[in-house]
Amino acid sequence: MPTVSLDAPIPATTIERVAARSDADARTLSKAVDDLHASLVDGSDAILERYETTDAPESVAVADGLAAVVFVDDQTWLQTLDAHDVPDALRASVRAVHAAFAAEVTDADARGTDGDARGTDANARGADAVHRDPLVLPSRTVGELVRVGLSTRQAEVQVLHDAGLDYATIAERLDVAESTVKVHRHRIQEKVANAKRLLDVVED
Repeated sequence: MPTVSLDAPIPATTIERVAARSDADARTLSKAVDDLHASLVDGSDAILERYETTDAPESVAVADGLAAVVFVDDQTWLQTLDAHDVPDALRASVRAVHAAFAAEVTDADARGTDGDARGTDANARGADAVHRDPLVLPSRTVGELVRVGLSTRQAEVQVLHDAGLDYATIAERLDVAESTVKVHRHRIQEKVANAKRLLDVVED
């Protein structure tokens, strides 16, 4: 399995491939992708819920439960880029990274003729068809864990641990040292223990 960029489940190899194709600096593009992904933790539920009520292709859980691919219209993509201050010079490349990753992890039926994942409203026809591009969001589980007090990386470790991955595999998946995974797990357990003590005090 390929390594991942610093704070997102999108593999570094995917980012590097898009960077080479678009003449973007891979490190700068990786940071933009990571920053966007981290900033979407709080808003991912709203986007997922919005598109569950449309005829857009169903969202797909990917990356061992760390993320979801949802097919959004151009306006949503532009609003997302604006809201999270993605530099103008990198916007096309960031979208290309999301499309390339989605093409790697979703079914071939969801891909366009150029190999990128994309979709249209199921009931739309001809000129009225709504073009949709994939947006990779933190999964609902990651978002829930962050909202109750874990860091994004701790949430990712917990999701992979709950999926049954051992420390070595989690470390490889997140491109960190195994000792770092152990530290995250220890801090997660401390937070859980502290929360339980707080509940005991409040209930007494």
